[in-house]
Amino acid sequence: MSSRHARLFWEGSELRFEDLGSANGTWLDGERVERGVARVGADIRFGRAPLPWGDPRLRPFLRRGGIGDTIMAMPRFGRYRCPSCKKIGVLPPGFQRGEINCGSCNTGLVFGTSARRSHLPSIVIGVAMIALAVVGAALLVSDQQRLDRVTQLVRDVRAGGAVTSMPATPEGDPLPASTTPGGPSDEEESIRVHDVPGVLAAIDPSNATTRDLAVQVASQTSGVFSVEQVADIWTYVRVRWNYVNDPRGAEYFARASDTITNHFAGDCDDFATTLSAMTQAIGGNARVVMMDSAAGGHAYTEVCIDLPPTEIATRLAAHFRRHWDRRLGRQTVHDVSYRTDATCQAWLNLDWNAPVPGGPYGDETWAVAIFADGHTETLTPAHAPPDAGVAHR
Repeated sequence: MSSRHARLFWEGSELRFEDLGSANGTWLDGERVERGVARVGADIRFGRAPLPWGDPRLRPFLRRGGIGDTIMAMPRFGRYRCPSCKKIGVLPPGFQRGEINCGSCNTGLVFGTSARRSHLPSIVIGVAMIALAVVGAALLVSDQQRLDRVTQLVRDVRAGGAVTSMPATPEGDPLPASTTPGGPSDEEESIRVHDVPGVLAAIDPSNATTRDLAVQVASQTSGVFSVEQVADIWTYVRVRWNYVNDPRGAEYFARASDTITNHFAGDCDDFATTLSAMTQAIGGNARVVMMDSAAGGHAYTEVCIDLPPTEIATRLAAHFRRHWDRRLGRQTVHDVSYRTDATCQAWLNLDWNAPVPGGPYGDETWAVAIFADGHTETLTPAHAPPDAGVAHR
C-alpha cells in the first residue's frame, strides 16, 4: 500500500471511493479502477489489502455518513422534535451537548452548537496504520474525533433517542470499570478494548423497530416483566434465526433493529445482542456473555430472573406445556441452567444452542459479561461452582 493510497467518502447518499495515485492500485471485484461506488461488503482492495468492512473503527463512518447531520439548538425541558420524522424525543438526563440518533428514524442530531458541517466525512486509507496494528484495518482518519466516539459508552438511557456518541473525555478509559474481584482478567481486558463498544452500539432497545416487535411478542403473556415473556421472545427469535457469518477476518456487531429488518440473519453475537435488546425493551435486565471453548469463541445472552431457580423451572415447564412451538418440537423443561451473584438470584441462560431458555451451557474455558451500562465482569466458567448451577423443578 502507498502512504496515501485511496479515500472513502460520502457523496449524498452514495458511498464512493477514489484512488489517490497509488503505486499498486485500487481494485473492485478484481478490476483495477480509479474511482467508483463502494457497495458495503464488496471486494475492494488497496494493493493486496482488502477493505475490512467489519472493523469497528469504520462502522461509525458507514452508519453516519449516509444519514448526515442535522444541527439543532438545545431544546427546553429536554424534549425535541426530530426534523426528519417529526417524532418527539427526550434527551438523556445530564446531556449538555453532543450527538444522538433519533430513535425513530436514526437521523443524526447535533445539539448545542451552531457550527456548520462543511461536508460528509471521508477516510484516507494508507500504510500508516499498518505500522500501528498489523492485523487491524489500515485506516488513517481525517476526523479522528468522530471515529474515536465508537469507543465511548453508549449510555443506557435511551428515551426517545439511542445515544451513539458522546464527547471524548481526557481522563482516560471512557468505559465503566471492571467489577471483577481482584481486577479484570487478560480476556476481559481484550473484550473491553475490542468488543464492548460494538456490543453496546448493537443493543438498541428504544429503537422503534426493536421496541415494537418486543412488545408485540411479549404481549402474548400480559402483565409485568416475567420469565414467560422472555420465553416468548426467545422462541420467536430462535425459530426464525438464519445463521450467517460475519465478513471474513472481521467481527461485526449488527444493531438489533438491523437484524430484525434482515429477517433474523446473523451469527451468535447478533443473536445475543438481539435477545438482549428485545428483553431490555420490555423492562428486563440482560447481559451479553463472550466466552471461549475448545470449539472456539461464542456469545450468548443471560437475563436476570430474580426468583428462586426452582420456581423459574416450574413456571417455564408450565408455559411450554401450553405454548410450545412445532418448529422446535415439543419443548419440555426439566431443569434450568443459570448463574447467580449478589445482584440476581438467577442469570438465566438464553443461548441459541440451547433447546429452551435455561437450557444447558456449553463447555467454557473463560467467560466475560458485558452489562447494559458498559461495565464488564469476568465470570466463572459455566458448570464451575459456586457461580453457576442447575435447578430442577
